[in-house]
Amino acid sequence: MKTFHLTLLTLGLTAFAGTAHAQLVVQGKGGAAQCFDYAMAGNEGSRTAIKTCSDALGEVMSMKDKAATYVNRGILYMRKGDQEKASADYQAALTIRPNLTQAYVNNGASLIRQKKFDEALASLNTALEDEDSPTRAAALYNRAIALDWKQDYNGAYRDLKAALEIKPEWKAALDLISRYEVRSTG
Repeated sequence: MKTFHLTLLTLGLTAFAGTAHAQLVVQGKGGAAQCFDYAMAGNEGSRTAIKTCSDALGEVMSMKDKAATYVNRGILYMRKGDQEKASADYQAALTIRPNLTQAYVNNGASLIRQKKFDEALASLNTALEDEDSPTRAAALYNRAIALDWKQDYNGAYRDLKAALEIKPEWKAALDLISRYEVRSTG
């Protein structure tokens, strides 16, 4: 019986799944909707965008929209590089909506950037419990990065393959998986 051993060709993966698919839509036309627009447009965490989101959190809105606004502001903080504030916002969203998959996926990415790999894995594993989530490929991709940092190359490779089963043409995942080499042993 052949067994396979995976080795990483380039150590220290630092790419992350984009958050383009992890923003949450909010209802209405107020500050929460503007916050969503900033996150969706790829805003890099400008002071104006973050203030818009912060002001929106003081408005009257549904709990669903409040949780979404925390996620969207967290995305802006993450892009700005303020990972602690990003994680705090994802946790605030999860306090409101404990099953909010997008918050777990984004929190996992932020925790990877903080090099908190065990916490990232816990967050991403929770996200992956939602098998129907549109962010499943991103969760697998980010978990692959965390596993790689923990030198679980087999697990990382499997997660990248699974992400590519969902999104076969995803360039970021294709680029990362190309860094692995599969060797038969035995």
